[in-house]
Amino acid sequence: MSHPTTTGFAHQRLDAFHAAMELTIGVERLTTAFPRGHSNLKDQVRRAASATMRNITEGANRWSSRDKSARFVIARGECGECDAALEMIERLGLASGHDIRAIRRLADRVGAMLTGLIKRHRAADESS
Repeated sequence: MSHPTTTGFAHQRLDAFHAAMELTIGVERLTTAFPRGHSNLKDQVRRAASATMRNITEGANRWSSRDKSARFVIARGECGECDAALEMIERLGLASGHDIRAIRRLADRVGAMLTGLIKRHRAADESS
């Protein structure tokens, strides 16, 4: 998969990073049209999506498998938080159900990729 902005940093080689970037962009776009009175939920889902992407980036650029795994675990937790906030948004009817479901599928995909990264780096750490 070719990505438009690639650098020499390790996170650019991870599909999980690019999917998390799309998740963050999707959440940003979704929340721009929120009705007044829901700023706490809007801020929370934005922070969780952004933290998912940032922790993937940080983990990918760490040296040891243990450090990588620890950041990916945090990213997975943030991704789960993002999904829960999206479910709340859907249940409250704050945005189109179709749009939310697409973003939640993306969050699920990111979570699955992170599970794979965590397992891979934990296995590497145990074999060292």
